[in-house]
Amino acid sequence: MNTPFHSLFMAIQQQLQHEVPGLSHIAHDVGQLAEKSRPSVSWPCALIDFEEFTFTQLAENVQQATGTIVIRLGFSTCSSTAHMAPAAVKQAAMAGYDTEWQVHRALQGWHPDAHFAGALQRTSARTQRRTDGYRVREVRYCLSFDDYSTRTQQSYAAAALRVVGAMQVSATS
Repeated sequence: MNTPFHSLFMAIQQQLQHEVPGLSHIAHDVGQLAEKSRPSVSWPCALIDFEEFTFTQLAENVQQATGTIVIRLGFSTCSSTAHMAPAAVKQAAMAGYDTEWQVHRALQGWHPDAHFAGALQRTSARTQRRTDGYRVREVRYCLSFDDYSTRTQQSYAAAALRVVGAMQVSATS
């Protein structure tokens, strides 16, 4: 079964793979960057998660979902940005910002597929403070979609008609 979150994850992963070829690892975020030892990812990486989705009831048991998609971008920091560092070293150290911008350009305003009503809209970006030598940026996007998976199936029965004179009247009159 392709649930909305399954379909959404696969679409985002494919979009990032095609639009940001510099990413070495694109996966579901299951806490890889929280590991105490070396995280089990390749650098740079993009980890995808769905947070804080709320659901509003619409007609016929359909729900509208609105929530946050978090893209965690992880970078191994092996270069320096110090003012005395050579320009090439600083350029390598700042490459994470270029990757983040490519990710944003790939996702901002993008419609995952026909099942989703809205486009992704960036709502925030922040840096995780770490002491392990890795740099992690969290970029958050908002998305809304309608979930029809539990839509009430309605069936209709034909109404019987009585003919009275030349006029048709429904059976319930």
